[in-house]
Amino acid sequence: MDKFGTSFQSVEGPTDGPNLKNARLVGVYFGAKWSQPCQRFTPSLIEFYTKINEDIQQLEIIYIGMDENEEKYKETVSDMPWLFYDFKEFVKYQVYYEYKKHIQGIPCLLILNPNNGQVITNQGRGTIEKEGQGAFEKWLTQMSFK
Repeated sequence: MDKFGTSFQSVEGPTDGPNLKNARLVGVYFGAKWSQPCQRFTPSLIEFYTKINEDIQQLEIIYIGMDENEEKYKETVSDMPWLFYDFKEFVKYQVYYEYKKHIQGIPCLLILNPNNGQVITNQGRGTIEKEGQGAFEKWLTQMSFK
């Protein structure tokens, strides 16, 4: 999905996001260090992401941070196993503006069809909280109807 660019960061350093190209689903996670709900949800999302990708990479997530300064942004992404942009990267703002009508607040996890970027659900957070690991199969089913 070229709309996300090809220049990302990960905890290992700069990357072109090779798993993004082969993922069965893509998540875009909007969050911030200052948000208590984000601080509560992020560990659950890390656990979900790790389990879903345990045997083979099926889900890639791109983090779009809403932090007010670079120091807090770096603190936020330091434990995240998925992709994120440099703090000042312009592409993250383009992604935000493209999908902002689907964001009802943070944390927000949009689940996208990796072939066309169409939103499958803007309720990724709630689905994980209710369905646990079953959320992934639910999203795949929803994708087949869109």
